[in-house]
Amino acid sequence: MIEVTSILVRSYDLDHLDIFWTLNEQSEERIEEYDFFILRSVDGVAGPYESIAGPFYNTFLFRDPNVSRLHKWRQHYYKIRMVHRSSGREREYGPEWVQAEPDRIALEIRRREDLLFREFNGNTVFLYPQLTFGQRCRHCWDIGPRGNYIGRATQQNCSTCFDTTFVGGFAKPMSIFVQIDPAPEMNQRTDLKEHQFIQTSARCTFFPPLKHKDMLVEAENKRWLVEKVSFTEKHRAKIRQELVLREYAKDDIKMAVPINADLQRLHLSEKSLKRPMCLQFPEDEAVPDRVGTAVKIT
Repeated sequence: MIEVTSILVRSYDLDHLDIFWTLNEQSEERIEEYDFFILRSVDGVAGPYESIAGPFYNTFLFRDPNVSRLHKWRQHYYKIRMVHRSSGREREYGPEWVQAEPDRIALEIRRREDLLFREFNGNTVFLYPQLTFGQRCRHCWDIGPRGNYIGRATQQNCSTCFDTTFVGGFAKPMSIFVQIDPAPEMNQRTDLKEHQFIQTSARCTFFPPLKHKDMLVEAENKRWLVEKVSFTEKHRAKIRQELVLREYAKDDIKMAVPINADLQRLHLSEKSLKRPMCLQFPEDEAVPDRVGTAVKIT
């Protein structure tokens, strides 16, 4: 099957994005037998993706004019779907977004960083990307007498938008590996009440890209606000993300965001912490896992 070998997203203008892609040159199939579709997702790398163009064939460039790039943290993610006309077979490639192309050294560093977080240092958490666009919430977003939006929220603790002013509040979540540092516990006293303030630092790989106001959810239902994101880069290609997190209060409306996940799988994820580190390890002997339960290596 013909395969897409690379996808590039670029633009020097704020009113459009150009998507380029290349195909492998060794395939014996005819490119005229395939239809191409362009899929796009805004804010959420996990989706949902919608088809914005296609079908077309023998084309390697598409300009997307329906983008809004005025928000600095907003990202547009693209996928390319290939469909074989006669058999109906399809395959998706991506996602890709506007980013610097890494060299081979950066690619190897990324691979090792991913291995480090996935097998040793990272814990599984859920990433909820906060929406920066979409339908405004009619319950809390101020509407003028002519039906126009004034541009401010009129109330807090809205269960429709979770205080983001956009319906739903967050894009499709995804599980990632993050190393969260132990956080000191402290109290902050104000004129009205005493706040239990918890702030810490964390780090993860370059993918998926995080932004300010995203939410991270641990298996223990600790929910963190991403307050700051900084990067380790090589020739502008991102290698690692350094985060500053603040834990949400228990009475915050973000605690009401529904989490649909297998908690047992999240607690007992497969990691090298419970795998034998020696080739001479007996195959039929039980190995204690992270919570002390004896399991057999298969």
